[in-house]
Amino acid sequence: RTLRAMSRLPWTIWKHTTFELWKLLLLTTVVLVGVISFAITIKPLADGELSALDAIRFMILATVPMLSYALPFGAGFAATLVFHRMAQDNELAASHAGGVSHAKLLVPAAASGLVLALMVGLLSDQVIPRFLRTMERMITEDVARLMVGRLSAGETVEFNGNLIYADSVQRIDPSTMRNAAGAEDVISLYRPVFGRLDEHQRLDAGGTAERAFIVIYRNGEENRGAGSIIRLVASNYNSWGNTFVAESTDQLVYDFAVPGAFRDDPKFRSFNELGELKDDPRLLPVLRTNHDLLALRAASQAMLQEVDRSLRDTGVVTLETMQGETVTLRARGLGKLDWLSRPILPAQGSEIIVERTRENGEVARMTATAATIDTKQLDEQAAMRVVAKITLSEVTTSSDDSPAGRRRDQQISGILAASDQTASLRALGFHELLEQTGQGTEGVPPAMQDLHKYALRRNGLLQREIVSKAHMRVAMSAACFVMVLVGAVVAIRLREALPLTVYLWAFFPALGAVLAISTSEQLAQDSGAFGLVLMWAAVLGLLTYAYLTYKRVALR
Repeated sequence: RTLRAMSRLPWTIWKHTTFELWKLLLLTTVVLVGVISFAITIKPLADGELSALDAIRFMILATVPMLSYALPFGAGFAATLVFHRMAQDNELAASHAGGVSHAKLLVPAAASGLVLALMVGLLSDQVIPRFLRTMERMITEDVARLMVGRLSAGETVEFNGNLIYADSVQRIDPSTMRNAAGAEDVISLYRPVFGRLDEHQRLDAGGTAERAFIVIYRNGEENRGAGSIIRLVASNYNSWGNTFVAESTDQLVYDFAVPGAFRDDPKFRSFNELGELKDDPRLLPVLRTNHDLLALRAASQAMLQEVDRSLRDTGVVTLETMQGETVTLRARGLGKLDWLSRPILPAQGSEIIVERTRENGEVARMTATAATIDTKQLDEQAAMRVVAKITLSEVTTSSDDSPAGRRRDQQISGILAASDQTASLRALGFHELLEQTGQGTEGVPPAMQDLHKYALRRNGLLQREIVSKAHMRVAMSAACFVMVLVGAVVAIRLREALPLTVYLWAFFPALGAVLAISTSEQLAQDSGAFGLVLMWAAVLGLLTYAYLTYKRVALR
């Protein structure tokens, strides 16, 4: 009977300990999750990014992602209190006297820690990314509400390096505005100011207008994964940049993308999605945009080279325009490349000749002393093909009445490449396009140097970030398991101390390990292997602390 009773004793103490541990764990986790979720909701609510009802929904959604932090600390707290109470009540001493070793007494803590580690790993990989996506959509995808709220408060709004400020704003119905088919929202701006930041966050260009409209198009395949496409329509605008100052009474139309934040951060992806992203960096919208811009500029360079070859070989090149016209250019060739523009070289001792044939067959002949062909497009992010323009200086046309002719400047826009390579270049893989367009910076035209540098730098960061995110998820799961053991063994060892003192001896090492994991995750993105070593050293350090504490308990 004594042997049967001793064999039943571990199961009895295990069931009792497990029940008490999970009861306290659930209570602690609910409290922690509620407090943390409320804390992270305050800022977007105060910034006007969430309404009162949305804030409640946002806080409810935030409870699931916060479990990755609340569960480990809640489990450590529960294990500390449960085992400390059982130690003070001599339940553990009685069990040990009955033949149950300290290792067996820790089985409920180890089993619970293992279950929680698996739960945290599953949450981090499958559940939390989905909830984070929903939370980010609530803040970032309602672009119109966000813009109206901030602009109305007199703030400057920044989207993807584009700055917007206005004296007053008004949200209007898209159906009341022409040329806004398919738009989700239209915002009217009075006396707006616009700016553009370069990659170093310095102001690169700007402009003002008396009145402007912001037209917002929602996410779709045509937007190549962007959260929204913003179209700026302004009239009577003044603009300036590093190389120009312009004043125009024409209409300015400029498109730029506002990417959904969850698409741009690997933390919102599962392990499988991280693997796909590692193999194809173009799945990250910011790199996809860079890839498409590089393809467009490479196709633009190819067009300029094709025009140059034709002029040097035959002295003439014929191009089509978007309006269905034919433009025949007679010159010696193209000069040195300047970004995406090249001067047109006149034939020896003569002027540049341009013949423009309209759809009705009417031919306009122009001669110019100087000219340039430019493939730079204002809305590069939305452009799907190469479109060039020819600017002629001191032009004389065949329709001029006077013998000497009348000199003036003229521009021919909407010129298409004879064989546009944009689509084929975009279809290339990430590394294939870099290799084909001249990987690195040596010998690469100026228009593509920055894109090459950014693609290489951003892809290197992405690869390190993917590895660090994957390791962090596993490390946090392992730390959750160890934190439960630490709480249990510290509680047994310090049975005579106050509960708060006991918990602090378990809490601070666990907190240090979690902080070290989070810090080393960022360090791993910057330096690679060293950060990963530090990350796992934090987990092993916490495990060593648990083992040494257990050894002191086992010697009693």
